[in-house]
Amino acid sequence: MKYAFNDCTIDTDLFQISRGEACNSLTPQTLQILEYLISNRDRVVLKDELVEQVWQGRFITDATLSTAMKEARQAVGDTGRDQHTIKTIHGTGFRFVADIDMPVTKAQNTSTPDGIVLAVLPFKSLSSNSDDGFLAEGLTEDTITNLSRFRELTLLSHRTTVQLATDKASNSEMSDRYAVTHVVEGSVRRSQNQLRVTVQATEASNGTLVATEQFDRGSGPEELFDIQEDIAALIAGRLGSRHGLVAKNIARSLPDGRTQSWDTYFLVAQFYEYYRSYDHSIHAEIRDRLKDALKTDSQSSDGWAAYAMLLLEEYRYHVNQRPDIDALALSAEAARKAVKCDGLNAFAQMTLALTIFYQMDIAGFRVAAERALELNSGHCDVLAEIGSCHLFLGEYDRAVELLDRAMDLSPVHPGWYHYARCWLYASQGFTEAALVEIEKFPMPEFFWYQAHLAWLHGELGNTEKARAAAAIMREMFPIFEDVVYEELAMTGITPERGEMAIQGWRKAGLNIPEYPS
Repeated sequence: MKYAFNDCTIDTDLFQISRGEACNSLTPQTLQILEYLISNRDRVVLKDELVEQVWQGRFITDATLSTAMKEARQAVGDTGRDQHTIKTIHGTGFRFVADIDMPVTKAQNTSTPDGIVLAVLPFKSLSSNSDDGFLAEGLTEDTITNLSRFRELTLLSHRTTVQLATDKASNSEMSDRYAVTHVVEGSVRRSQNQLRVTVQATEASNGTLVATEQFDRGSGPEELFDIQEDIAALIAGRLGSRHGLVAKNIARSLPDGRTQSWDTYFLVAQFYEYYRSYDHSIHAEIRDRLKDALKTDSQSSDGWAAYAMLLLEEYRYHVNQRPDIDALALSAEAARKAVKCDGLNAFAQMTLALTIFYQMDIAGFRVAAERALELNSGHCDVLAEIGSCHLFLGEYDRAVELLDRAMDLSPVHPGWYHYARCWLYASQGFTEAALVEIEKFPMPEFFWYQAHLAWLHGELGNTEKARAAAAIMREMFPIFEDVVYEELAMTGITPERGEMAIQGWRKAGLNIPEYPS
């Protein structure tokens, strides 16, 4: 991202600031100070707040803060007397007072041209059957996915809206935090003979009701999919176009690859719960059950895509790994079936792209990945998974572009969304910035998170922290040191690009052998 003001331009990706014809590097600390002040330039930033954000709660003296602010002022051409850009509010804090020529806030970046940002809150189950909680979860996920196909609308991810509901955030808070313009809420009730879904959309800023509808259908899963299409048409038509063009565009013949049984539908909903939480016990519970369900529900595109991802997690992250099982081959087969059942299913197309990537068919991956992005460029999981593959290939600019967009759509997200920037910063020699990046969203139960901590702390000379992370990683993955080159090669990381991590791991006390010649 670039910020332009006065005679300055800051490039956050390159850690550089240009003033006139001169171009200088920024330290990660100075860049953090400037970014935070710019992002909050509509108000005074308190001293304690700035310390908390930049120094992550570590104790610093007033002299340290004064020195850091002096460096930030020098970078933008200010002095203590001439405060054209950063103004000191004595006894209180600081304010960035220069005019910005480029948009910088999350709200500006995530808004569509029409300014429509939707938060689809988790639908509520009004049934007495506890299994129907997964029905409501699945309906929420599918409503978000259907609506996110349209470029006229921007959708927060299910991860984020679940957190908003957990926090009991008000509509106005959603508007302030994530630039949400409209909130969609709904409920589902299932009886033996009937499905009833109620949905409404309100303006986030003032609570004005803009759309409401009740849908009654028979009790089978096929009727639920009709309801999903009706909901998407209702919301898109009311919000996406004054003339209802978006609603008309949503009408398409339903593919053959719809789920035919409630068992499959509930298992797919549980898969998404695993995909959000990375709870290995959920993975173990549903992997074989979904395989069995697909024997009779063999045309379920969503079911095959979920099964493909469960198998891929077994292969790439060793989740509930079974001996003598070629999980990657099985994953690729399931992904092909998912796409065959529904060629318009972006998530299914994404799983196919991933399995092709892990089979190291990079040309095939590029074709499949672009197809997935064409089908739905507003699906955060599609963006993030494909972006990560570009990271592994060393294509950092493309990786950061896709993952930044995914984070815009899903402000609540797993920490691995930040690994692209981590590797970008590390490759440029900004190891401290790389460490800050992955620590923004910790994933202590993920062995690659601990591996990154061991590498970066080792490189920075934080020996105690590096060895602690290495010990945790060893416990999670005891043979890591023996297979490290195979693990890197699995994702297409060459020994040359992996060398910076190897050196950090050695400094953390891991016994990494020399690469076999």
